[in-house]
Formats: sequence, C-alpha cells, structure tokens
Amino acid sequence: MGAERRQLQRMIETHDRPVLVVSLPRNDVQFAEAAQAGGADAVKVHINVHHHASGTVFGSLQKEQEALEAIVQVGLPVGIVPGAEAAMASPDDMQKLDEMGIDFFDAYVHQMPAAMLQMETQMSRMIALSYRQRGTDFSLGPCVAWCDLIEASIIQPDGYGLPLTVADLCDYAAICTVYPDIPVLVPTQRRLRPDELPILTNCGIRGIIIGAVITGDEPATVKQTTRQFADVLT
Repeated sequence: MGAERRQLQRMIETHDRPVLVVSLPRNDVQFAEAAQAGGADAVKVHINVHHHASGTVFGSLQKEQEALEAIVQVGLPVGIVPGAEAAMASPDDMQKLDEMGIDFFDAYVHQMPAAMLQMETQMSRMIALSYRQRGTDFSLGPCVAWCDLIEASIIQPDGYGLPLTVADLCDYAAICTVYPDIPVLVPTQRRLRPDELPILTNCGIRGIIIGAVITGDEPATVKQTTRQFADVLT
C-alpha cells in the first residue's frame, strides 16, 4: 500500500493533545465519513466479534473485506479488532489486513494470540487491558516489549454506559504511570462527556476511543458526537 503506516502511533508522538478515535458501530463507509466530518483522527473497525456495547455482530474478514477496503479509502488511519474468544483472524487474514493498509490492530490481552506479538507487520500493536486486570498492577510482563499502544478497556460489562467515577480515574492514572513510554487510550465504556476530557488528560491518557455507548448507531449522531469531542480536544 502507498499510504504511510503507523500513522496513529506517530500522530500521538507528535501531537500535543490527545487523539480522537471513533469505533464504528458497523463496518460501513458512511460511518467512517461521518467520523471524518466530525473531526476524528482515526477510526476503528471489527471482524469476528459480537460487540457487547453496541450489540452488533461483525463477520469474518471474507464477509467484511469489501466494506473495510472502502473505509480505508476514506483516508483516516484505520485500526481493527481482529477477533475475540469465539474467533480470531488467522495469520493469513492478518497479512491481508496489513496489505489492505490497516494502521493498527487491537485485541484484549487475554484473547490476542501470542503469535500476533512477533509477526512481521507494518501495523501498530495495541494491547487492550480488560476488567480482569482491574485491581492488579496492570503488568504486561515481557509482552510490553512488543506493545506500541495500550487500550485501557477495564470496565466490567455491567458498568457500560454508567457515569465515569473517581475509581476509574485512579485506574487510568495508574496504567499511565506503569507505562510512561507507551501511549494509553481510554474507550468510552463509561458514558464519558466532552467536559470530562481535561481530567482524563490530567491522568496521562493520550487518546480517547468513542464508541456506540455515546455515539449511537446513525451516521448523523456519530458525526455530531465526534464533533463535540473534537472541539474540546482541538
């Protein structure tokens, strides 16, 4: 692919503000265009996943490939969740995603196959901590050597959509302290408000991933919500 790679990672390294990633409620180019129009820095898509926050089922790469190729053509960096416990992208699938121009891949630490850490790829590796690490020291052990980005996806599923708490802030700050050299991004598992972004930034986070919990599942609401967050981060 001709596109510059690891764009999101470099963006984080060079920007003096947190980046804004929009996790699309469906793999549809209309949502990517809406996110771009709203001021997103990047978008995130899924395959092989039942997304609990949105209730959406994302199919295999074979089923989703045409839509993903159209989303890449929008021009924003595109990250992908390659699967979950029930199904995960194969090595051949990961190679195809790399060749398509996907910018980064992102999976839970307890679901990402170990082989993904060491495969040759132009994609950045984002490791998602989960609620299973909450109450621990958030250690990635030797795996940290292959980690480019961290998603602090640490909220229990029954807490999705509830307000942000001080305990959440303490955990986000702890993760940023443990990994001062790895950018930490926080997803909107909680119903984050734009006016809460400054306190999250003070915790050390380098990016926000807004998703269906707050964007809704229509292009118009994705654009509107993205703009509300982008205006605060600009």
